Amino acid sequence: MGEQRGALGVLLPTPPPEVLGVVLSQQHGPLPHAAPITRLRRDPKGGYMAVGDPEGVLERRRVANAKERERIRNLNSGFSALKALVPLVPRDRRPSKADTLRAAAEYIRLLRAVLRDTGGLQDGAGGGQEVTPGGGGWPPCAPHPHPWGSQPCVGRLQATLPAHP
Repeated sequence: MGEQRGALGVLLPTPPPEVLGVVLSQQHGPLPHAAPITRLRRDPKGGYMAVGDPEGVLERRRVANAKERERIRNLNSGFSALKALVPLVPRDRRPSKADTLRAAAEYIRLLRAVLRDTGGLQDGAGGGQEVTPGGGGWPPCAPHPHPWGSQPCVGRLQATLPAHP
């Protein structure tokens, strides 16, 4: 009964960090350590010394990280709004951002084709060449692959367009 090593549910005490560091470095080699957050400059002896105020660097990093989080939030909310507007987003799974962009490009292409076919868009109007998600232009008369492997649901597209008088 003196052996607790194999017993389940028994918590063994953790050694102090200094001892644990020594044991782990003996078993696995040098351990990783946190990189300095300040700029380093070479000193005359060939080593490195920290330059600048670590508190100032930390504050700048906090501000930069907050700005980046806000930028990502804005980007994600824009993608959410785009997903709500584009009817060709795949519904069988959660669409990725790339899926949303492909669907938006396909939807714009289809809307331009509808406008062109109904006389609402003159050639050269709208300023630009049609592009595929893959990067090349689609000939208007040639069949083209849908980004998810099936043809776009024209019925869904027609349901989203206003009725012509």
